[in-house]
Formats: sequence, C-alpha cells, structure tokens
Amino acid sequence: MARILIAVDGSPPSLRALEFGASLAAKLGVGVLLLHAVPQVVLPLGGMTPSSLSELLHNQEAEGSRLLVSLADKAQPHGVAVETVLEVGEAADVISERSKAADIQMVVMGSRGQGAMARLLLGSVATQVVHTATKPVVVVR
Repeated sequence: MARILIAVDGSPPSLRALEFGASLAAKLGVGVLLLHAVPQVVLPLGGMTPSSLSELLHNQEAEGSRLLVSLADKAQPHGVAVETVLEVGEAADVISERSKAADIQMVVMGSRGQGAMARLLLGSVATQVVHTATKPVVVVR
C-alpha cells in the first residue's frame, strides 16, 4: 500500500504537518507512516555515566512512543491506515533513509520557521531532508 511519511516531533509545525498529511492521504486513498526520531546521545554529558545515558535514551524513547500514540489518534478521524515508527538517530538522516522505501510516495514535515540566518548558522532538519530525500517533500509552516 502506498503511504505518506509524516515526520513528527510534537511541535506546532509538526502538528500542522500531521493534519495536512493525514488529510492528503485520505484524499489520495493512501496510508500514513508517522515517524518520530529520537536523537542518539553519543558523548557523555557532564559526568553522565553509561547507565544514566541508557536511562536518558529509555526515557526519550518512552516519551516518543507516547507522542506517536497520541498523534496516531489525531490522524484516525481522517480514516487512513496509520503505522507508527520510532527510530534513534539524527532526524534528517532517519527521515531521508525512511523516504527511500518503495511504498513511501512523499514526505510531509513541519518547518520550525527559522529565518535565513538561523538556517545558515544552525542548519535545519527540513532543509536537509529537502536536499537528501529521494521522494517529494512538503514542508508545512
């Protein structure tokens, strides 16, 4: 079944992306893959032990899972099939990699609304995905 990948992080722009993507999926008669990326902590933060790093990751994954369940419920009124996926890694890399799947028709994601200077200095997940994804990307403001 063809699907639209909707990347979510719980921010207002990602909630608007969810609404747009689920509505579009319903109109096109395709499913939705809700994707949330949990950042991978590589270096110990200020005296953190390996066990505290593991606990931090576990907590982030649990929070991400709760977010996905909540957002999947928000997509249900559109009458589309929804699958949720939580992955550990840098958001842009995770989204771009997932977009390569044959059943993914497009990516829908929110924009943080950063200005040109912020994008230049900090980079932007949406900008990176637009440049690296293999499918069309819709960025919702």
